[in-house]
Amino acid sequence: MKKLFTAACVASLALASMTSCCGKGSCADGACEADTTVSKATVDSISIAQGAYIGQAVLSNYPMMQREATVSKEDIIKGIQLVFGAGESRGTQIGIQFGLQMLNEMKQLEELGINVDRSLMLNNFKKAFLQDSIDQDEAQRAYAFYQGLVNRVQQEKQAREEARKASSPEALKNAADGEAFISAAMAADPEIKKTDSGLAYKIETVGKGDKVADSNRLKIKYVEKKIDGSEIVKTADTGRTAYLSNVTPGFAEGLKMLQTGGKAVFYVPGSIAYGVNGIPSRNVGPNETIVYEVEVIEVN
Repeated sequence: MKKLFTAACVASLALASMTSCCGKGSCADGACEADTTVSKATVDSISIAQGAYIGQAVLSNYPMMQREATVSKEDIIKGIQLVFGAGESRGTQIGIQFGLQMLNEMKQLEELGINVDRSLMLNNFKKAFLQDSIDQDEAQRAYAFYQGLVNRVQQEKQAREEARKASSPEALKNAADGEAFISAAMAADPEIKKTDSGLAYKIETVGKGDKVADSNRLKIKYVEKKIDGSEIVKTADTGRTAYLSNVTPGFAEGLKMLQTGGKAVFYVPGSIAYGVNGIPSRNVGPNETIVYEVEVIEVN
């Protein structure tokens, strides 16, 4: 729809540039009036043609509008008539534009469960807008306060969603299976230890030099697997570049135990691996335990 309307706008602007300056390329301020040489028949023809091609452009995008929401053709026409009814009042036109932007923001808030009281919102808009002057510091504080409230709602919604996912049968089973797998591995191999976070690890070789830190750029060779042995990622023998901020929390915790040349196996519970969201594209479910067999090739 944007491409079609961009073309329509360009055509309209081109037409405006041809007619607004008497077809002479440019005008001195107030030096020219509307060109009256265009016949009414031509004006009518242009009006008909413009309405026809824009109508076809809107119609071509109508199925897409229908997918987004129930949109009637009558309502679309009503909206266009409302804009046309603004006449030459630039202020009313600007108000319509801002109103549409505000309405769009309200729709986004509704997706978070925030049903804005439009009368209350409009009354406070008037109170702020009708002031004689603007205090930029106060404006910034008002925006920061608003954004803080929205962020809090987003965080609360995310927490509720994650709690719902964590209590799903799949997530509970994955967590229990992972815990049993780690317990069995530790029982079979006394060299496997566990940290307070739940990360289980076996250091085969610590390596040499400084330990890996948050700021380091690493080159690591590793295999990332599920507890059933299926591979998620396997790097080339030359390894790949990585930063601790770009790997799972449990993997990052384990890498900090190593130095250049270090080798280890990390058993990472789902809560500090890919969490309740998992990675569906890689067939990793919610709270699945991940096993990493890793070698640190280089630390920079």
